[in-house]
Amino acid sequence: MRIATYARVSTDDQAQHGTSLEAQARICKEVAAKLGATEVVAYEDAGLSGAVLERPGLQALLAACAAGEIAAVVCLDPDRLARNLAHQLILTDRLETRGVELHFVQFERARTPDGRLLYAIRGAIAEFEAHKIRERTVQGKRQRLREGRVVTGTRIFGYSYDQARHRFVLDPAEAAVVRAIFALAPHLGTRAIAQTLTDAGLRGKNGGPLRQSAVHGVLRNPSYLGEMQQLRGLGCVAIPPIIDRETFQCAQDALAKRRRKPAGHGRVYLLTGVAHCAVCGGRITGSGGSRSYYACTGKRQTPRCSAPYYPAKELEALVWAKVSSELQAAARAMPAPIDVPGRPGEARAQRKLAGQRRRLMQAAAAGRLRAEDLADALAAVDARDRALQLAAGQASPGGQPQRVLHLLEATEPAARRRILRAAGVRVVIGPQTAEIFLRPASEQ
Repeated sequence: MRIATYARVSTDDQAQHGTSLEAQARICKEVAAKLGATEVVAYEDAGLSGAVLERPGLQALLAACAAGEIAAVVCLDPDRLARNLAHQLILTDRLETRGVELHFVQFERARTPDGRLLYAIRGAIAEFEAHKIRERTVQGKRQRLREGRVVTGTRIFGYSYDQARHRFVLDPAEAAVVRAIFALAPHLGTRAIAQTLTDAGLRGKNGGPLRQSAVHGVLRNPSYLGEMQQLRGLGCVAIPPIIDRETFQCAQDALAKRRRKPAGHGRVYLLTGVAHCAVCGGRITGSGGSRSYYACTGKRQTPRCSAPYYPAKELEALVWAKVSSELQAAARAMPAPIDVPGRPGEARAQRKLAGQRRRLMQAAAAGRLRAEDLADALAAVDARDRALQLAAGQASPGGQPQRVLHLLEATEPAARRRILRAAGVRVVIGPQTAEIFLRPASEQ
């Protein structure tokens, strides 16, 4: 008979009181042998709360039971299986409905009404204890915070943590990198900052590579001003400052300015969201401003993707010609249109677009929107309108070929990009070729 043992531990404190994974596994194995096990399979979860079901060891145990590989399960105590009454009852029912016997070392579960009641009470007590543990933990953290001690987040770039004195101390090498990042923020984007500092030989936390995400995290972190937020803003602790407030605000202004300014100085990249790399499978995105190109996102990782850079204008023309030809052929093959009443969702979408146009015009009239920004915004609204019309034509019974053919004459890049997405286009680009895949007409 094949019997499984399950052990779980969530804190080091449990290990000190004799409920470590090793102790649980040993005791459960002894009980399994007494039950007549010819083979014992051990499942365990270390450092995970019993209040959640998504535990790797538990899920593997349930999968083995569902496959009929396990005849019985031995667990130290019901609270090792779950610290939530509902979860405990669900797991028990799931095991027993598959013919798997459930045994506990420190609790005897009788198959009587009184036994089931006692089992439920034991689960309710375990859930209550879990809530009390969390409550005491939060109270302890708040008390340490009132004493000016660090509660959470002892790993922050630019500092090392002194465990003996419970405080942060500056790491001279990392602090120099932080100052360099803030100094470059008004002049370069986060990706360019990471590449510039990496080329200069500077490294990230613990000597690792300095990535764009790490640079963005540094620039957005107000802790470098000398105060570190704790417990989601309930308090803060003082740490040595690395930069002043003026430098931090200058970096925030630069980040906000770049967020408002689209990549490529307002250029719309037709293949954004639909292009993938044939070399590594990563996404291909556009960049470059006046000298626009497409590149695999894998070129920013280590090891770098070997795919070349692709000129945007030529690649977009090639893809659009192919897609337009396929869609035109599909549209001409549609049967004659059938008049159907408009759907409520389409009417709501049209009203929403009309409201957006009205608000944009009001903002421009009040001086809150520049003329060039107004033109870009209106073009985006028009593109959404055309994409909505295309989707409506495809969804209508029998289709609307004339409408589809008319929309394919759109010249605005934003409108064409929305048509590509509506048609389910996927482009796989390699050094020598570009393969274009369209969603089958039956799925459009």
